[in-house]
Amino acid sequence: MPHLKTTAIFLFLSISIACCQDGGLHQQFHQIAKGYQSVFGFSGNIKVVKDDKGVFEQSYGLANRSFGIENTPQTRFSINSISKTFTAAAILMLASDQKIGLQVPISAYLPELNASWRDTVTVHHLLSHTSGLPRESGIQACDELSFMEQLKLVETKSLLFSPGERYEYSNSGLILLGAILEKVSNRSYEDFIQQEIIEPLGLTNTGCYQGRNVVDHQAVPYRFSANGLETAQRSKHLGDNAGGGLYSTAADLYKFVLGLEAYKLLPETYTALLFQPHAQSGETDFEGYAWSIKKFGDEKIHFAAGSGYGTKSVIIRMPNTGSFIGITSNWGNTPVLQLLRDLYLTLIGAEVAPPTENVLAKPRDYTIRLGDYQFDQGQLIRHMGMDRSVIRLHAFEGKLFLNDELLAEKEGTLMLTYTNELRIHFEGSKMIININGNIMESQKLQK
Repeated sequence: MPHLKTTAIFLFLSISIACCQDGGLHQQFHQIAKGYQSVFGFSGNIKVVKDDKGVFEQSYGLANRSFGIENTPQTRFSINSISKTFTAAAILMLASDQKIGLQVPISAYLPELNASWRDTVTVHHLLSHTSGLPRESGIQACDELSFMEQLKLVETKSLLFSPGERYEYSNSGLILLGAILEKVSNRSYEDFIQQEIIEPLGLTNTGCYQGRNVVDHQAVPYRFSANGLETAQRSKHLGDNAGGGLYSTAADLYKFVLGLEAYKLLPETYTALLFQPHAQSGETDFEGYAWSIKKFGDEKIHFAAGSGYGTKSVIIRMPNTGSFIGITSNWGNTPVLQLLRDLYLTLIGAEVAPPTENVLAKPRDYTIRLGDYQFDQGQLIRHMGMDRSVIRLHAFEGKLFLNDELLAEKEGTLMLTYTNELRIHFEGSKMIININGNIMESQKLQK
């Protein structure tokens, strides 16, 4: 089930900060992580750096549930859209060698591209997500297409707005960047990333996926769905993937950030372009090249995140204070931005209470309610963005779920854990959902 309006969009909340004790910071991080593991099923790795010194690195949950293999700091996770930061660095490496012009139309590098916008979209537009291209190209999860094959999908798309007019996230644009990288360098995307970024920086647990090929020490992605516990595809499609085709660890991602800051990959002027605010995406949020630039008080934060079917990952770097937080997870139901928020607030001295199971609904109280409920499909599409007519209430590991959403309970009413916009109660065999004042009734299906 798609999320409703997110009530914990990253970190920028109006809060009152109280000083914590200087000692025990490691234990505070651990208690927060354990709370998210207990309540939300968090499975993955966390690395926290303060004043350019590591203060916390720990693993939680299982890399493989079938064989009971635990996650370790060396376990490799899909990083999905954090891969874009590697692609952006690679493109700028070619630009710094005068092989690519950032303000040059992409037709100069992809003459085979047959689209009306080929002479108006520039490399800069692709890097800054201001091209006007739609978010997705239409590639399917099972497709194993080369960049040039994917190019045929992108060239059929119409622009949503004139290039440079505004910011709008586009995975389609990353396909074009991958194709440009290969054409200009005369090397495969994988070879370029491996030889020019991964090896020079010593990122021993980072690499590019190759179709269905096995990766050593890879965490199996899991998610909880309307059908129960499922394994998930490690990346959103199996083909060439400049927007989400890498795996890594929190420690390697920190080394990558340090390598950028030490100008080991790019000269200072080109490194600065990664973190320059090229487009505004929120009241205080701006977009660089594959990095977001956010403000919290006087602190500047560089942010990158990735989300897949069974994986979540996020990194933030505070260049002025030398702090860093990295989270990699192989549990698709992880509320990773809430976890990041709590780790960050703890890092800067706020008092943060770890989540507890007390607020969660208990399956034993809803035993007779478990099962499938038939709704009007039009209402589900209109009010909840669902393309099905049946919602399942079911239990897993002692927790109650509505499809894939974990449920809380307050005064006998079920709701989602992160918002009170949706409330659920029962009358006889009916489930009644109230979402922002819109009432939907259903009938329980008989087995």
